[in-house]
Amino acid sequence: MELEFFGGAGEVGRNCFMVSEGRDDLMLDCGVKLGEVEEHPLLSPEDIHRVRRIAISHTHLDHIGFLPYMLKKGCKAPIYCTKPTRDMTQLLLSDYQRIGRGRKITTKDVERVMSACNIVEYGEKVCDGMTFSFHNAGHILGSAMVLVEGERKKLLYSADVNMRGTKLLDAARTGLEAEVLILECTYGGKEDKLPAVKTASNELAEAINQTIIEGGSVLIPTFAVGRGQEILLTLDAYMRSGLLEKVPIFIDGMIVRANRIYRHNILSARDEIQKSILVSEYDPFKSPFFHQSERKDRSDVLEQQCIIVSTSGMLTGGPVLGYLKALADNKRNKLLLVGYQAEGTLGRKLLSGEKKIIIDKEEVDVEMSVGQVPFSAHSDHQSLLQLANSTKELKKVFLVHGDPHKIEDMRADLEKKYEVIVPKNGEVHAL
Repeated sequence: MELEFFGGAGEVGRNCFMVSEGRDDLMLDCGVKLGEVEEHPLLSPEDIHRVRRIAISHTHLDHIGFLPYMLKKGCKAPIYCTKPTRDMTQLLLSDYQRIGRGRKITTKDVERVMSACNIVEYGEKVCDGMTFSFHNAGHILGSAMVLVEGERKKLLYSADVNMRGTKLLDAARTGLEAEVLILECTYGGKEDKLPAVKTASNELAEAINQTIIEGGSVLIPTFAVGRGQEILLTLDAYMRSGLLEKVPIFIDGMIVRANRIYRHNILSARDEIQKSILVSEYDPFKSPFFHQSERKDRSDVLEQQCIIVSTSGMLTGGPVLGYLKALADNKRNKLLLVGYQAEGTLGRKLLSGEKKIIIDKEEVDVEMSVGQVPFSAHSDHQSLLQLANSTKELKKVFLVHGDPHKIEDMRADLEKKYEVIVPKNGEVHAL
């Protein structure tokens, strides 16, 4: 068995790994890296044509964005994923193609990806050469760790993993058996200690209340899939309880469509949410506090105090940029970042204190305050160690999907018990 790295090694983004045994080549994820310059996996035409099967962990572009290119360039491999992942893949890839990020792909290319998708349930084994199965990763609805079983080795790919339960999801599964682990390190630094979900929720409510009381509006950029739903359900719960000032919550961007997909796949969410909708008949996705703009120029949103939840999460595009441009010059307003901000993105620049930014080729002065609440769907340093230590028979760990210094912090702690490898893109490792 061999493991090859085409992207995601020593970086956050364009996750793409290949597990090979004999003539069986199984690709784990196939993403792009967004930023000022979009980057793709380092795949040659020969690599693309030798892929026999593709297992997708979840629907974020850094894990699925290269799929249309793969099939466009002649890859015939079937794609395997959970049902929520399949449903949301169509949403994200269609938007990716529509807004022009995927400049060389067409609607037909996206349709080709959807036709290649095969739905797999958690725990169900796919047997054709190396056996693999999906197990709850706790990251977003339908997200999965991938357990690959070869003739003599088992490999667990964590993908993006959350070891804490959330409003919507149960925590990631633990106790799986594998000699080899590919472990993400998004928040793998020793300084990374993510607060409990309730603590983060309280911080979010306090920051919003302070801004509303001072007469400002709050802009929350978020990922359409996963983070957006967690934020919205938190805002709804706090507003219903009276702990949050009652102002309209406007939702914009792909979050609206993603909410519908989440609602249709609610049986994949934690029991409490299912019971709320199916037994108590209160549907938080249809909260009376949620609104959408009724005007094309969104002026009805901007002429009142409100909370705006909009894509994209790193301010790399989407309607959030229009709101930011309109709200930036008022110091009473607040920009609240709730997720990871990659190097080179506008979100990272604002978090670093930049006061002059460019939106639509215009210079914008930033007077509004900028804050961050770590409302992450990833695991922190200690939780990642917990996942590794809970994996039975584990001997070797590959560290990926993280900034270099965070990966080094994880290495320092894990190498006390395991063989730890920090791969580079383009490398092949025998297992």
